[in-house]
Amino acid sequence: MSALSSQATRALIESNAREASDLVGELTLLLDRAGDRSEEIAAARMVTRRLSDRLAQATMLERLSGAGALRPDAWSPIDLVEELEHEAVALAGSRIDVRVRAPELVPQYWFFDRELVSMTLAGALHSALIHAERAIELEFGMRDGLFGFSIADDSGCFPDALIDAAAARIERGELNGNALGVHFARLVAAAHVNAGREGRVELVNRGDGPGTRFTLWLP
Repeated sequence: MSALSSQATRALIESNAREASDLVGELTLLLDRAGDRSEEIAAARMVTRRLSDRLAQATMLERLSGAGALRPDAWSPIDLVEELEHEAVALAGSRIDVRVRAPELVPQYWFFDRELVSMTLAGALHSALIHAERAIELEFGMRDGLFGFSIADDSGCFPDALIDAAAARIERGELNGNALGVHFARLVAAAHVNAGREGRVELVNRGDGPGTRFTLWLP
């Protein structure tokens, strides 16, 4: 049997990735229909969300590495946060209080790639839900001309190596767990450029008690 060409191999990889994503979607629907009948069901739902996050990010990495990777348009930040809130409430049930904080004045629209930003924030949300004890907070607003989406939990701690973007060892395959999601978020942030300013990811260990805050800043 002759070896597959690189084009055929890539097509097979992409086909397998799509099939896996479809299967995860089917499993997610089945678990959602099962409701919160037990802690095991709730935990399984979170695992499927995280698996879906990784598959979606993997399929997006090739787009991020190519020319014209970013597809920005004018989107409503409020609509995006409302979608995150609905997802959080559906997954948290009565176990975790989901809070939304927003300033009185906020732009109705901001230019960004909605698919990439939504994917990034969903991954951060799922991570926060896993670590939260009693509550998570979704927040958005302006700082120094940048628009920020924040997700905070009330437990856990970011390690110094994760906060320091320069410490990531990508080539040696040392990224795993939350580090994979954070690296993807940094790629998405850096792809957003406006008037010479790049987006960025801010990771903070909360000073008012245990917990972390993830913020995606977009120019």
